[in-house]
Amino acid sequence: MTGVVRLGWKQQLRRPTRTLSPLHLPEILIIIFSYLSDDTLRQSVAPVCRLWLHTVRNAMIREVVWFSEWTPNRLSEALSTLPGAGRLICHNQFTNCPAEALLLDALRQLEVNLQQQLNGSNNNNNNQEQEQQHVSRTPAVETTYRFFFHKNVPLQHLDLVTNKLTSIPFDLFPFPTSLTTLNLTLCRAYGSAFSLTRILALCPLLVSFHAKCRVDALVRITLEPFEQQQSLNITASGLQQQQQQQQQQRENKKQLALRSIILEGLDLDLAKFMNLLTMTPHLKELKLIDMYGGWRRMWADFQNFLPTLPYRLESTHFSYDTEASDSGEIEAMLARQPMSSEWSLWGLNVKPSLLQSLESTVNVVTKLELYWSSRSQGYGASCHRQELQSVPTLIHKYLCNSPHLVHLRVIRSAFLIKDMDLFGRRTFGNLSPLDSKACDPELVHELADASGKLEVWQCRNLKTLQFEINAHLDVIPMTDPVQSRILFGYISRVCPNLEDLFITCPSVCVDSVSRRNYTPRLSLQLYGGICLLSRLRSLKRLRIEDYYLCQGPNCEVYEMNWIVSSGRDSWSRKKRQEVMSEWKSMETEENRLETERKKNGGLKKLTPASAAKEDVRIAKELQNIGLIVDVRNMVKEMDGYFSVGCFPELERLSFEYPIDHRPRNELHRLFPKNSRLDGPCITWF
Repeated sequence: MTGVVRLGWKQQLRRPTRTLSPLHLPEILIIIFSYLSDDTLRQSVAPVCRLWLHTVRNAMIREVVWFSEWTPNRLSEALSTLPGAGRLICHNQFTNCPAEALLLDALRQLEVNLQQQLNGSNNNNNNQEQEQQHVSRTPAVETTYRFFFHKNVPLQHLDLVTNKLTSIPFDLFPFPTSLTTLNLTLCRAYGSAFSLTRILALCPLLVSFHAKCRVDALVRITLEPFEQQQSLNITASGLQQQQQQQQQQRENKKQLALRSIILEGLDLDLAKFMNLLTMTPHLKELKLIDMYGGWRRMWADFQNFLPTLPYRLESTHFSYDTEASDSGEIEAMLARQPMSSEWSLWGLNVKPSLLQSLESTVNVVTKLELYWSSRSQGYGASCHRQELQSVPTLIHKYLCNSPHLVHLRVIRSAFLIKDMDLFGRRTFGNLSPLDSKACDPELVHELADASGKLEVWQCRNLKTLQFEINAHLDVIPMTDPVQSRILFGYISRVCPNLEDLFITCPSVCVDSVSRRNYTPRLSLQLYGGICLLSRLRSLKRLRIEDYYLCQGPNCEVYEMNWIVSSGRDSWSRKKRQEVMSEWKSMETEENRLETERKKNGGLKKLTPASAAKEDVRIAKELQNIGLIVDVRNMVKEMDGYFSVGCFPELERLSFEYPIDHRPRNELHRLFPKNSRLDGPCITWF
């Protein structure tokens, strides 16, 4: 408000006073927005106002996906959007893909454009920008256009999953020089090799390098000396004599920007690799997983070499040749990092004595990873080897009993479905009187003899859970929907704060009764209980890998469309009610089995692990784990009048697909001919 105030014979103009908010300062906004993910910035921050859009436009990374199974037109359309993208996810599943040459040409052209921009000779792009300024557009449309097609953004992240290249050798692959993150996965490339030195020379800004070799591929990494560097011949006899020489030559060496190196299932010359580590002063993470080759001879030298590095590693893992390490080596590794926030365990080293020492150690662990080798078998099951069969149960007991898991945020491991079955209800089978497994009273009583004490994971604040669910050598094959209800019910109750969930099933398991191989599977049908995961209100990413999902979802659209907002329409709710009306016979059989177990004393009520309010609540909620009534109550809650929707923060979804889609797009892929989904499927890349 403005006005004139008379002060004697003077007049003074009263100007409006306005206090600026700290949120109007771009410097403060940049700090706040740095804690948010790209999807959150794109969906929730950018549409607020023009100031916020201009603040986060350079922080957001546009992603392009290239998948060899797509049609040629779709592949060409994806490559046309590559200029200005910050991340490229490339999956080359075929050994002779006709579009492989187009991808290589697009990467070469991208590098040419980058060099032209750096040299200041890109006159064509400047002329195009001047022509675009004469096009009449509203300010909002112009801002959005420049944001999504900002051509000055270089390609920084590359995720490459490929077979053996046929058009060119792998050492001639045109990696962009602007890369800061490179994730490389090689499959069906037996006997191949690639030069790590060449990649580091082409990408001087590379900060993170992850390379993984799958089961059916044996790949060797070659290391050549840099042009301005003299290689060090580090051997067992001359290691101590060359420590002083290393200290003198470090200043003259080429320094790399690497902060993270993760190699899995590869062959590597350890002596040359130790020479490379002297050139990475910023390295914080080093993981060499399931390596093979000449590691046995050089392993002792490598352990003596690590303390001589002039920097401190924050996260490490070393395992080789499918063999267990000595207990002294493990203790030495833990001694070098007494307060490390990450523990990476090798499956063959996980024994009761090791877990007892971990339980007695006060720690601040936020990340727990378990690795195992799958090269000795033709499939990736975690516990097919006799030495690994007890490892998932030991990890499960550690998560239940350890008092130092308050800060745990990330778990990557393998678990058995029988450890999550608190009441032995996986014996219910298909809940049919003709099912012999459910009608065997001796088997039911043997597996349902619960101790009554609540033994569940103590990591309530878990954010990321990636695991393989296994039923190897179990008396009950993991093929019935009741086991899916147990799995989904356990996770949704014990880990309510999950943000990233990745569940995978092995391709082969062995039945302990018949000793025959079978393929385990999870049920996506409504009575399979996947809707129980809707309790995870903070879930942002959901991935499920199951071999049977390659053949189709094996369910109807109304059993899955509750994930998106269109699944709460009257038609979908009515269909789900019709499906639940067919469960009466199964519920009758379920009640009969529960009554029989109570008479035999095989069913007991869970008692909380402590008097804490949270433990009492979880013990009460887990009482119905595996039962159909648990699914029925969840569907009523989802389709209720006051329902606020499921997965309000879900951003990525994938069912046996190598690419994470938006939830609506993934449902369109599963049900391509259904029109009941939320509008047309927009871009998949």
